[in-house]
Amino acid sequence: MAQTVKVSILGAEYPLRSNDEVLTLQLAADVDSQLREFQAKLPAQSTTTLAVLTALNFAEQEAHALENERREVDRVAHEIETVTLALEKALESE
Repeated sequence: MAQTVKVSILGAEYPLRSNDEVLTLQLAADVDSQLREFQAKLPAQSTTTLAVLTALNFAEQEAHALENERREVDRVAHEIETVTLALEKALESE
């Protein structure tokens, strides 16, 4: 059941509805950390610009994770196909 979770990002508090308090708090901490990192590197940039850079950074991380997952699925599928062919060949030679 959804509950309200208070998170703090760049010193501002946000009440968020969440089904997973621990996950929401961790994600908010990750966002806050990334924003602060960009803020330290780019102190002249607006909060909006920092938020956009943070969003793009997280989107890039997600894209890489999805690509790695796709590659792993392809690798496992190839292994299964190889083992299946070997088993079929072994059964045929009996």
